[in-house]
Amino acid sequence: MNARFSPNAPELLRNPYPVYARYREADPVHWGIASMATLPGSWFLFRYQENAEVLSNSTLFVNDASSVGMEIEIPEAYKPIRHIHQRWLGGIDAPDHRRLRTIMAKAFTPRRVEALATRINDITVKLVDDALAQGDEVDIWSQIAFPMPMNVIGDALGVRPEDWGTFQQWAKDITDGVDRAGDIEAAKRGTDAILGMYAYFEDLIKERRAHPVDDLFNAMVTAADDTGSVMTEFDAISIATELGVAGHETTTNAISLSFAALLAEEGGWERTQEAFATTPDAVMEELLRFTAPVQRQRWRWAMEDTQIAGREIKRGDSVVSILGAANRDPAVFVDPDIIDFDRPAQKHLTFGLGTHFCLGSHLAKLELGTALRVMSARMPTMALAMNPDELPWNHNLMLPGPAGVPVVVAS
Repeated sequence: MNARFSPNAPELLRNPYPVYARYREADPVHWGIASMATLPGSWFLFRYQENAEVLSNSTLFVNDASSVGMEIEIPEAYKPIRHIHQRWLGGIDAPDHRRLRTIMAKAFTPRRVEALATRINDITVKLVDDALAQGDEVDIWSQIAFPMPMNVIGDALGVRPEDWGTFQQWAKDITDGVDRAGDIEAAKRGTDAILGMYAYFEDLIKERRAHPVDDLFNAMVTAADDTGSVMTEFDAISIATELGVAGHETTTNAISLSFAALLAEEGGWERTQEAFATTPDAVMEELLRFTAPVQRQRWRWAMEDTQIAGREIKRGDSVVSILGAANRDPAVFVDPDIIDFDRPAQKHLTFGLGTHFCLGSHLAKLELGTALRVMSARMPTMALAMNPDELPWNHNLMLPGPAGVPVVVAS
């Protein structure tokens, strides 16, 4: 293809999949325009195979730009975000990643997540009932999908309920700053947000030391002590900011995108309820594949000269996995642009792959499943209140999704 792919192209916001398909067919390992203006370009991956290969090879493709001498390429306005953002589990490399991942895995166990099930159910039931009490029109995004994850992650991290609104705005500003890393104003807002969140957790960790409680934030420090591993205060707080952002924005997107897609299809909600009653796991996996709440990952950096599908990759080149494109690769998923709950099991890349596989995947599935179950019970019959093509949309190309999903609920 003659045109260089740009991850900031406006046409990617609502429906990027036709664009992905064109590049997948013509130039699946493509040297395109980097989201960071100071970079000469980035390699973008549009097929499942190459995405899986890069995601699973954390030795050859690393997260830390300074490992390949690229730190100077980060604009000044972005550096305060990068300083903390780079200590997120998704941004560090071995051996630190292995050490901190082990500590976090002990704190963030499936058993601990399952223990949240009752609380998640109670939160979701209240949100749905409160929405229905206001009338027959419900906005799934603003009344359920947006507040529910913040309630859940806020509980887990000890964020005070009166501060949830502030955290939601911080999370939005941080993801916007990461999405538009070369935009000075977005970087400034993201910087203020992540420093505000960091300061909040800095105060909270002092409280936890004086008065321990049984929540995830306390478990992180306890797990470090129990294993004899070192989790510095900076690491604990940095990872808490990661959970505060990823635990909210991605789940909001997963729920709102799922319902927007299902309700845009005639009979889609009814079909979903029937399938969910018998094969809930299959329904959730298919929705997560189809929606890809995080469309692309951050840069990986080539540690040495190599090849990807015959293309010459130089040491220091940035490589970007486009998860949304991989999840719609017809070589892996037959008829990838339709929602098929009977689809043969095949591993989608929504949560990544390899050592950086999303630690919060259990929680995300629990929240999505709870939303489907509660709304099936409380809102068995509903329809979009507007044309699906006219739904308002958040302007974030890394995590694109609706800013409103209004539905009419039949009594």
